[in-house]
Amino acid sequence: MNKLVLGIDGGGTKVLARIADETGATLGEGASGACSISAMPVAEAFASARAACEAALAGRSASEVTAVCACVAGFSVVENRYAFQALLAEWFSHAHVIVEGDFVAAFTGATAGAPGIIVIAGTGQVAYGENGAASHKAGGYGYLIDDSGSGYGVGRAALAAVLKAADGLGERTILTERIQDVVGLGAPEIIAAVYGGALDRVRIASLSKVVADAANDDGDHVSQRILMQAGGALAQIAEAVSRKIFTADDPPFPIVPIGSLWRAGDYLKNVFVRSAHRFAPQATIIEPLEPPVQGAVLRALRL
Repeated sequence: MNKLVLGIDGGGTKVLARIADETGATLGEGASGACSISAMPVAEAFASARAACEAALAGRSASEVTAVCACVAGFSVVENRYAFQALLAEWFSHAHVIVEGDFVAAFTGATAGAPGIIVIAGTGQVAYGENGAASHKAGGYGYLIDDSGSGYGVGRAALAAVLKAADGLGERTILTERIQDVVGLGAPEIIAAVYGGALDRVRIASLSKVVADAANDDGDHVSQRILMQAGGALAQIAEAVSRKIFTADDPPFPIVPIGSLWRAGDYLKNVFVRSAHRFAPQATIIEPLEPPVQGAVLRALRL
């Protein structure tokens, strides 16, 4: 019987599953809703994963699968991780099953499993790298602790800039008008909207595009500084990973930016690239080689 492996990439908005053979070639794929084991009940996260896996199996039996790697959001909540793994192991009773963080799938796909570092900057942020047996993660603390360099962090900084400009604590910024155009709120209403929930985490993160447009199209100095500070924050977490697992004597390795915030333009990217060349002169900045779900497949093939 041919070896079949299953990779699962579970995120806060959707989950993807991919069945592959022993060469890593895709045999089936499926998708479903959110699969974060910290932001939703484990049973609901598993139900989403199961729906995606059943679509990927396409009539095959779960008993045919020999290895499963599920890389899911919310991995740091240990008791939920074990509960999720137990549900998978009960279903795929003939398989070796592991559960890892979603950033692990992103890394393995982005580098095809080779040594390197990824820097994810979307709604949140995190840096993760591997070099042989060594691995390290930096950042990813969440928006309540510190999400500097994330879409949420940029959006939050934009709201703060608007409020400070209104109070005379900061310079005037076109963000005042641009944010009002997008969310329909002026400075007096912003605080109530944030604490009342009308401006939630995802909506605040979406304001990062407003900041990028103001920086790149309108030449707004406040927006440009916000993006440069975000680039610096992302460089800091990448450097922390690099210091832990690489030395100056190591051969060249890739640093892979991943996530929507990297599309914000050169004010962010140039700060990051300059810093990366300083702390890791041998590193090259590349695009991801494979998607995260294929990274999960590659991890499953190692089992």
